[in-house]
Amino acid sequence: MIEETTHPNLDSSLSLPKLLDQTDPVFGQIMDMSELAVVIFSKSLNLEYYNKNAAKFFELHLSDLDKDFSYENVAEKFASNGLMQNTNLLAIKSFIKHNSPEDISDKDHQTKMMMPSGRWLSLKRRIVDKYYVITAQDITQAQMHKNTLAIALESGRAGYSRYNYETQKFELSSKYFENKFTKSQMKFARTHGIFSITHPADKEGAIKAWNHTLKTGEDYDSVIRVMTGKGENLWVRWHCRPQHTDTGKLVSINCFFEDISDELEIREALRQSKEHAEKSLKVKNDFLARLAHEIRTPMNGVIGIADALIHHHSDKTINPKLELIQSSADKILRIVDETLNHTKLHADKLTLDSKLASPARSVEDVVRLWEQKALQNNIQLSFSIAPSVPKEITFDKFRYEQCINNLISNAIKFTPNGEIKVMLTTSEKEQGRSRLIFAVQDNGIGMTAEQQKHIFEAYTQGDKSIAGRFGGTGLGMTITKEIIELMGGKVSVRSELGKGSIFILSLPFKRNLEEDKEESGELVDQLLKDAKPEPTVYSGLKILVADDNSTNHMVVTSLIESLVAEVHLASDGQEAIDILKTTDIDIILMDIHMPVMDGIEATLSIRSSEESWSDVLIVALTADPQYQQKRLCKNIGMDDALAKPVKLSDILQAFDNVLKIDKNIDLAA
Repeated sequence: MIEETTHPNLDSSLSLPKLLDQTDPVFGQIMDMSELAVVIFSKSLNLEYYNKNAAKFFELHLSDLDKDFSYENVAEKFASNGLMQNTNLLAIKSFIKHNSPEDISDKDHQTKMMMPSGRWLSLKRRIVDKYYVITAQDITQAQMHKNTLAIALESGRAGYSRYNYETQKFELSSKYFENKFTKSQMKFARTHGIFSITHPADKEGAIKAWNHTLKTGEDYDSVIRVMTGKGENLWVRWHCRPQHTDTGKLVSINCFFEDISDELEIREALRQSKEHAEKSLKVKNDFLARLAHEIRTPMNGVIGIADALIHHHSDKTINPKLELIQSSADKILRIVDETLNHTKLHADKLTLDSKLASPARSVEDVVRLWEQKALQNNIQLSFSIAPSVPKEITFDKFRYEQCINNLISNAIKFTPNGEIKVMLTTSEKEQGRSRLIFAVQDNGIGMTAEQQKHIFEAYTQGDKSIAGRFGGTGLGMTITKEIIELMGGKVSVRSELGKGSIFILSLPFKRNLEEDKEESGELVDQLLKDAKPEPTVYSGLKILVADDNSTNHMVVTSLIESLVAEVHLASDGQEAIDILKTTDIDIILMDIHMPVMDGIEATLSIRSSEESWSDVLIVALTADPQYQQKRLCKNIGMDDALAKPVKLSDILQAFDNVLKIDKNIDLAA
């Protein structure tokens, strides 16, 4: 806003020189210091005085201003210099006088005009005795800022307001609002403030916040609705800040406001879209979970019976076919698991279960799993464990093994008749933190630079022919990357087409200073080699299998009946409890989903009873391999959990686990 400038009164008796070099030095210096252009006309409109800024601001030549230069000539000179391009002669005449030289008014008159050069002037006329005193102030910069602000506010659908605390008056400026509201509304808002057009539902809260600002001097931010006279509501965001004097006195509250109706509408649309997507994702996840559960039940029969036949009815002619059945079934389960894991990772529902375990043992176990497959593909598979690898660290053993399994599987798939080297070591170089480094190097088909860019993208393989040649979902590398990053590590790849690839997993860990725990012995290898083993710790066990699926009964019975003393069968949780009442049972293999009474209800009932069998060992059999389900089983009192489909080695490992928990059971044959 341009501040008014007061000018010294001129004594009518003062003889006013016209030319600056004839001016009293003090008077001339005052005029120059004022940074104003000053022009004085007599009553007869003759030019009596002007200063340097007058010629500069009005863009006139001093030589053109002679003693006989009249008002009419001045007006004509203004016009000839292009001033009429921006205003008109009548406006200038009206500015200098009203209707005639005799019509002398004591009222000041003020206006703005732009010169041909683009300079903006603020003109003021004042009557001093019988003289017209014309002053001009250069407001070009202020006008440019104002114009720029106006453009910004209009394009930003915004405006500003000011409340003068002393005069208790509002000022409101918004070209955007002027287009949205009626003239009467704008006048009312400028007189009574923005609250006069605020939606009734928002008014009380807005006034309360405003009064809080007046009382405390704190900034005021809020979102309210305002009602236009055109039948619509606008959501407006307000940012208000009090202005104080140096002494702390509140003088005004300055506010900036913007229409955010479209922003809120978009935000609401995005919220609804997100909500819809989440519902759709939940439906998909639930379907995949049910699909995985339903597939695991028949696969349990396929894999379990094949495993039982291989171990207990060895036949060199039949065994390769049984192994093919097992391998095919495992691939089906792997496809289901990869899809389910990928979905859970993107839904942030995959959690880690970190425990103390041996990373070297994890690598050895996974490599052993692939030795036979490597041999079949004429691949030389080797591995090495560096001495620096700690015996045990705290990590999610299952998920880590899932990652290295995917990398080794990938290497075997793309390295026919080649060589694969697996290495586990450590690195202490990264910011002083220990990192476990796992690497798989092959001399297989390799990848181009472009293929390496997309190797970790979901459902993506090197090229379209790979799926047909090698199979797979294209999720293995994606899941590996997502899991290792969830564990705090990272995966990287270097490859050259036709020369092979090297994948590296880097996982941070804390070294365990405790002594390594002694590994307990296991008899699985012995049992798998001999279909009729000598009496073992399992020989005297009485096992109860609680499952509503007859196929699962057959699978478990086929796997363990020759290794334990007795196998009892129950079709639901209630039958299992009834058997416990009449029969001594050492371990229950408890299915989760059963009619009448499910596995969870049965476990809770057993653990809460005061009978002698309330502490019977219980191993869950679940078609959901996720840790959430396993953790639930442990939390309700089960001793261990197995994921279907099960193999003999899985069951015996579970037996080992629970027998270590309670060593008072009499296992004598």
